[in-house]
Formats: sequence, C-alpha cells, structure tokens
Amino acid sequence: MNVYLRLLGKDLKLMRGWMLGGIAIMAAVSLLGGWLAYRQPVGAVSFLMTFPLFLHLFYIPVFLWISLSREWKDTPAMWLQLPRSGWRLLAAKLVSSVIGFVLSYAVAFALFYGISAMEINRFAGPPFAADFDPIVYVEYMQRSFIGVFLLVIYTSLNLGVWTILFKVSVQAVKRTLRRFSWLAMFVVFALLFWGYVALSETAAYSALTDWGAFTGDSVWAYLELKAGEFILDLPIMALFFYLAGWLMDRKVEV
Repeated sequence: MNVYLRLLGKDLKLMRGWMLGGIAIMAAVSLLGGWLAYRQPVGAVSFLMTFPLFLHLFYIPVFLWISLSREWKDTPAMWLQLPRSGWRLLAAKLVSSVIGFVLSYAVAFALFYGISAMEINRFAGPPFAADFDPIVYVEYMQRSFIGVFLLVIYTSLNLGVWTILFKVSVQAVKRTLRRFSWLAMFVVFALLFWGYVALSETAAYSALTDWGAFTGDSVWAYLELKAGEFILDLPIMALFFYLAGWLMDRKVEV
C-alpha cells in the first residue's frame, strides 16, 4: 500500500502545475464574473458559470493524455521498469486524475454557487426572450448537484479509459508501425467510437439504459446520469482498462 501511495503521489506531483493552473484560471474568471453579476444581476453570469462544470467532461481524458505523454517522453524506461504491473501503473494514473477532477469540480461548483446566489438575490429580470428564464436553469443546477456531478464524472471517466487504451495502443504498435502508429490507431479508435455511438442510438440500447435517472421531474433531467447507462457501460470500461494493462505488460517496449 505504501508503494502504491508513493506512486500515486508521484503522478499527482507530475500534474500539480496543470491542476493548480486550471483552478487559478477559474478563480480569475470568477472574479470578473462576480463583478459583472454584481453590476448587472440579470442571470447571464450565473448561466455562463455552469459552462466550467460541463467542461469537466474533458478533465480526466486531458489529464491522462498529458500525464501519459510526459511519461513516454521524459521517463519511459524508469516508469515501465517499476516493479508493478501495467494495471497498477495505469490505475495510479486514473486515480490521480479523479482526485484532480474532484478538487477542480468542487472549486468550480463553489464559485458558480457563490456567484449565482448573489445574482439571484439581486435579480433584476432576464435580458433574454420571455420564454427563457436563466434563473430556472441556475436553480436546477444548484439543486441537482449530485445528479449533474455523477453524469460529468462518469462521462469523463469513460472518455479517460478510452484515452488510456488509445495512448497505450499507440505505444504497443510503435515499434512495428513506427511513424504510422498514430494514424493506424486513430483509424481503429475512430471506427470503435463510431460503432459505440451508433449502438447508443439504437432502440435496443435505449430500452436497456433509459431508466434510473436520479431526478426525472425536471425539463433539465436529460443532463443526469441514468443507472441503466452506468450498468451497461461499466463492463466495457473494465474491458478497455484490462486491455490497456495487458498491452502495457506484454507489448509496450522502451
């Protein structure tokens, strides 16, 4: 356990600057947003402050892409020769990305909640068309913190596992395909992703997954994770992670 914690700490340290930089950017933008919301409390800033929450859909895949790229570029021999299986090395990466995600999302939500609470208290009426009230949407986002959080982290994790398998697959065929390894894997994964999206649009997929929403009583409920989707996609994510670990141990060379 101590060895694994040290490995996890190494991965967090590797990405510390990127993590803190993202939080600093959100804080700077929020200072400007807070000032605008105070000056013109019409709901626009609160509405826009929900966008950083959904940008976290890409947090884990981007985190893993950068972290793995740094390992391949700077310390491939040392990293791959650690006395740990590929699954454990990749699990440390995945856990560190989740830790970074939770910290960043918590900051983003706190900033959104603080600005939206101030703007709602000073609300002067929407500047938009009469059929759209941004405050209704903002209040939904405040109430449905857990549902939206689970959707975002689930989707980000899903994309993160795809990212891990893609990056490892490129390294696994690099010695054979050389300069064409990226192109070959891009074509393979583009076809895989196309098939995954096509499957998700079928009636059979909807019948299997369209149940278990955390709250289905809102016009915004489509933003929430359904238990059916999680249960069906979890084995796929586990298979992809298993394949990535297997390639790390059997096919990837320094």
